[in-house]
Amino acid sequence: MGMTGLQGRVAMVAGASRGMGQGCAVELAAAGAFVYLLGRTAGSAGDGRTDTLAHTLRTLETLGGAGRIVACDCTDPAVLADVVREIETAHGRLDVVVNSVFSTPTFPETIGKRIWETPNDLWHTAVEVPGRAAYFTTALAAPLMMRTATAEVPGLIVNISGRGALRYRYNTAYGVGKAAMARLTHDTALELKPHSVAVMSVWPNGYSADPAKPETPRYTGRAVAALAGDPATMERSGESIWSAQVAEEYGFTDEFGHAHEVSTLTDRYSLEQD
Repeated sequence: MGMTGLQGRVAMVAGASRGMGQGCAVELAAAGAFVYLLGRTAGSAGDGRTDTLAHTLRTLETLGGAGRIVACDCTDPAVLADVVREIETAHGRLDVVVNSVFSTPTFPETIGKRIWETPNDLWHTAVEVPGRAAYFTTALAAPLMMRTATAEVPGLIVNISGRGALRYRYNTAYGVGKAAMARLTHDTALELKPHSVAVMSVWPNGYSADPAKPETPRYTGRAVAALAGDPATMERSGESIWSAQVAEEYGFTDEFGHAHEVSTLTDRYSLEQD
């Protein structure tokens, strides 16, 4: 059973074709929001792929949700501005934004490599692409979100990030990218607080107590939907929080009925590798 309580809300998910972005789009729609699905890989019905916007849309529709595919480059501010204008024209509001853009095809090959061993384009992949997409999506969505938000129904921007913001994880570039996301979360939370728009970073767990039952993208999506439906989220704006911590607080499981433990990692900077 998914989350509920977002009827009448409008959401925009950047990076909705796969991974955590796909999970967030599906669960926001299942909770009642109309979701704009942004990403470069549109796909088509019957193509057999699961990493496309078309697959995301089909999945959320089977759960009774509704959304619209917008195939685009989420790092292009001109394109993002057009999307926001379309949302305003069609709905007059924007309540939730999720930033989950990350270029992943070659990233696994860089895990465990030192800075002098990684390819030059890793900086672009791990830092520039996700950082630029989140920065401009936030900047261009903020004015409409501020006009939409009220004290009773605040807006919410979620940056999907990870523990690399605080301690060594995978490689140096990955940590720089996550640290930038943490800074973006903190500073935009300060700027948007007077306008009833919360900004948070949600961290999926990178491990599971039971490897046979890992956290799923939809589990993180349920965390985002829970936060979006809680008026008190404004009080914790600027925080980074584990998906499992949100589940513990709001009492949900993943789509398979599995519960997951909150990470035991501290929030202190460390030179240790996970």
